[in-house]
Amino acid sequence: MSEREQTVLLTGAAGLIGGALREALTDYRVRLFDRDLSSVEPAAHQEPFQADLGDFDAVREATRGCDHVIHLAAAPRVDEPWENLRVPNIDGVYHVFEAARLAGVRRVVFASTNHVTGMHDRHERWPLGPYTEVAPDSLYGASKAFGEALGRYYADEFGLSVICLRIGWVKTRRFPDDPNWRRMWLSFRDLRQLFRKSLAAHDIRFGIYYGVSANTPMRYDLDNARRELGYQPVDDSSEQV
Repeated sequence: MSEREQTVLLTGAAGLIGGALREALTDYRVRLFDRDLSSVEPAAHQEPFQADLGDFDAVREATRGCDHVIHLAAAPRVDEPWENLRVPNIDGVYHVFEAARLAGVRRVVFASTNHVTGMHDRHERWPLGPYTEVAPDSLYGASKAFGEALGRYYADEFGLSVICLRIGWVKTRRFPDDPNWRRMWLSFRDLRQLFRKSLAAHDIRFGIYYGVSANTPMRYDLDNARRELGYQPVDDSSEQV
């Protein structure tokens, strides 16, 4: 099956990362899923599907006929209270994986976060890699760890191919106030490459990969992302002036 014949469901399509991927996935048919698509003008190869992650029937309908799912949609703030996290980050993640299973989707690319191991970051227990013990720094980080665990279950139990990307800091401006940005930064160029490589990679049943640029200093182990996904980040936060 060629890329041009494949359909990707992109949840969170109206968000910051969703916008970057809308521009990058030009050789796929893309179904744009978000609860509010009023700010999005779909291109010719894109189909809008406005619905809420909490509605399983809607998620199942959106997933029908798709080859892949990129699951970005979530309550994104690290300080989100539990009542804001439960539906999008817990129930919604289950809805996406279960709908993908029922639809015969080949791969789900799940947008996880560096906050899954954020407590190690806080205490400077580096380097961090996919082998590092989970240590969330927030309820948000814990909700993403749940998504990774659920993905592992769907991979082992049902044979769904699942790639979890622990995404670093994707910023619209170059210099966040927090000095830690230099080790966590993920450029838009590297972001687009990482997700495209994740869709195209072969022979992966389940994997966890850090999504950061080739930063100096480097605090994350990208070896498995380079080896298994073919990810070759080209940007370095130390060169941003």
